[in-house]
Amino acid sequence: MNHSEKIKHIKAHPELHRHGDLNGLHACAMVDGALDLAIIDAHEGVYGYNGGVACDVRRGPCSCGAFH
Repeated sequence: MNHSEKIKHIKAHPELHRHGDLNGLHACAMVDGALDLAIIDAHEGVYGYNGGVACDVRRGPCSCGAFH
């Protein structure tokens, strides 16, 4: 999938983008051999919220600022 297709897929099917840790998230965000930061941002909230801030992984460093 290209950049826009991945972002649309994440928004349409967030349950398929619940990566357990940062490694899984980074693997999903690779496009043409490069890490796409917009795709990482699109994952925010797939695991819900921690104190009102969106979570993108279940364990390890998270976009909410915590280490789960």
